Amino acid sequence: MDLVLTAVFVLLGVLLLVVEVALIPGFGVVGIMGILSFITSVVYAFNVLGVLAGWVTLAIVVLSVVLLIMWAAYGSSLKRLALKENINSTVKDPVAGTLAIGTEGVALTRLALVGEADFGGSQLEVISAEGLIDEGTQVRVSRITESAIFVKRK
Repeated sequence: MDLVLTAVFVLLGVLLLVVEVALIPGFGVVGIMGILSFITSVVYAFNVLGVLAGWVTLAIVVLSVVLLIMWAAYGSSLKRLALKENINSTVKDPVAGTLAIGTEGVALTRLALVGEADFGGSQLEVISAEGLIDEGTQVRVSRITESAIFVKRK
């Protein structure tokens, strides 16, 4: 009966860790319970079944954990959960597309490198191309990239 109880704790630990890895994202209560089940099986084997059984149980637990890690890292069952495509899209502001180099506006916030400016009633996030620019300062678009609008003092 003692050997069966030790085996149940080991199998319960394996099952809980498989559930943690395959079904539940992150590391939480189920993973901790699996680790505690492993610890319980080893301690129980050492105390009740003897030193040899304790070492055998510990070896089985370590082997189980190594196999579980290999399964999680290299197994094909988790690959179906992984993202297979790169996201290449960007969010573009339709107003930003109407701006051109030389467009003038007013800094709405202090441009401590990044801030907001008003260009004809449209608030846009801009980047200062020449250091700090105080709020209310007239600015001019100096460069436009795919993801940023750079401004300088007028």
